[in-house]
Parts: sequence; C-alpha cells; structure tokens
Amino acid sequence: MMRLALLGHGFIGTMHHRAAEACGLAITRICRSGDDWSEAVRSDDVDAVVIATPNSLHHPQALAALECGKHVLVDKPMALDLAQAEEIADAADAAQRTLLVGHMWRYRNEVIVARDRIAAGAVGRPIRTRGHGVHAGWGPSGWFTDPAMAGGGALIDMGIHAIDTTRFVLGDPQPVRVRASLGTAHGTYAVDDDGIVLIDWSNGVRSVVECGWWQPQLDGVEADIEVYGTSGYQRIWPQFTAATPPPADYEHCSLAMYQAQMADFAHCCGTGDTPVASADVGLTALRIVDAAIRDSAPLPTESTDPLRPPTPPTRSARPGAER
Repeated sequence: MMRLALLGHGFIGTMHHRAAEACGLAITRICRSGDDWSEAVRSDDVDAVVIATPNSLHHPQALAALECGKHVLVDKPMALDLAQAEEIADAADAAQRTLLVGHMWRYRNEVIVARDRIAAGAVGRPIRTRGHGVHAGWGPSGWFTDPAMAGGGALIDMGIHAIDTTRFVLGDPQPVRVRASLGTAHGTYAVDDDGIVLIDWSNGVRSVVECGWWQPQLDGVEADIEVYGTSGYQRIWPQFTAATPPPADYEHCSLAMYQAQMADFAHCCGTGDTPVASADVGLTALRIVDAAIRDSAPLPTESTDPLRPPTPPTRSARPGAER
C-alpha cells in the first residue's frame, strides 16, 4: 500500500484526502498550516507527497520531496512560473520519480467523452474554441490575491483550467502563438481578475479563453469548452442558467475526478508509466500562462490611449538623401 504525506488541508487538500481514502491508500502524514512539512517529506513512512498548499510553496516542497526520493502529486499551477516548473520537472527526471500535476479536469468523465467525440469527427475539423474559467459573483481572497504567493490572479487560478482542458479535448496540440489582455476591474489587489487569452495551436485551431473573478454573468461552468468545427458544435456541459439550473444533486467539482486522478498517480508510481496529467502537461499550461502575462504587458508608448498610435521615432536622413 502506497503511503502518502498530504501537505495542505484546505478545500483541495480535503478532496485529495477523500480521494486517497477512496483508492485505499494510506495517509501517514498530514501537514496543515504552520506544520513542519520538511520533516514529513523526509519520513521513512512516506512513499509519495501530495502538495495542496499555496502556489509559492509548490516549488520548494516538490524539490524537497523529489530529493528525498518521493513521488509527487502537485496541484496546479505546477509552480509560480515556468522557470520553477522546469526545475521541478528536471528534478523528477533525475530522481526517476512520478510527477503528476493536478489538472484534474482531464479525469472528468464529461471531458473525456467530449475529447473522444471530437476525435471521432463529431464536429468535423475543429476550427476554434471558447473556454470558460470564470467565477460569477464571487472571487477568492487571502493568498490568492497576493502575487508573491499566487504568481498571478484569475488567469493562473481559473484560466489555466480552461487552457489545459481546451488542449486536452483537442488532442494535446502544442501552442504556437499566444496573445492576451489582462486587467484588474473588480478589486484593489495587485493581480488580474479579468482577462481574455487567444491561443493558436499546432493543429490550426484557434482558441479564446475567458478568465475572471466577480463577473456579473456565468456563460459556462469552470473548464467548460465550446468547440466549433467545419460541420458541428460540441460543448462539454449544458449552459446552466437561472431558467435551466443544474440538477439539485449536481456537483461540478466532484470527488470522482479527484479519485480517478489519485488512482492514476498510484498506478504510475508503481509502474513507471506516464500520468495523464504529466509534467509536460503542467509545463505547457504554464508556458501559455507565462506567454499571456508577457503579451499583456502595456507597450512603452507616450500615450496609454489604445486608439492613438505611438509617436514615430525621429529618423536621421540617409547619407546623400538631401534634396
């Protein structure tokens, strides 16, 4: 029986706890806020470490666990930025240990069904997609709004789910171009809470991903993806509205997908197989987030008016060009 240390015990940590119990795994250490997690990852009674802490801890905790020869399941985002994530992936390769990144929507039945239908030609050739990563009428607080602890705002919190789920249902193409506009519209924190990301994929599909907190309307549940093709349209979930609400017993962030994710993790730790939510999956998602943040930076022009062109630079005349 694989023995786990669970670092973090908030909402997501509790879901991992329940998933591990459902899979019959032993949880030998639980580290809540302020506990000594470094002692837990060194323990001889721990085979694998599940990291469900604030984003700023993912990098040091994952590296420490891998250095101690433990397998690692780390929640998304894999780290604060792409450079940290690459260090974690390299450490897992060097230690020859399983690394699973918590992009759990890849384990949701409705998402898998949508991917398989699209691969079977249900929409013809996919042309473009629209992804949803939005909280309506609500947004997080605390460390989620601290850039030093979170690495960003709604994009790295919610948009990254829609980015990775888009990629999954399209068959995991590679991003070839990323454009973005991010802003802060609903709070006084120093992170984004509204944004649009445009992605061109290696298979020719173009994707729009909408992300945000405190939005006035929800056009799609978390990680919902709409796919428009040459001969059809596919959506993962129905568009729930006030007129057509979800069933009373509907649970969107379900235990079932966390259990499937944990089962994949345990299997890969024992066999050396590559997880569905592999290190490359986590790296690619962060690569897109990183590109979006860089593209959204304001241009260094004299005017902040987007409709006013910048003043052209003064150019010296070419020799002999005088008239």
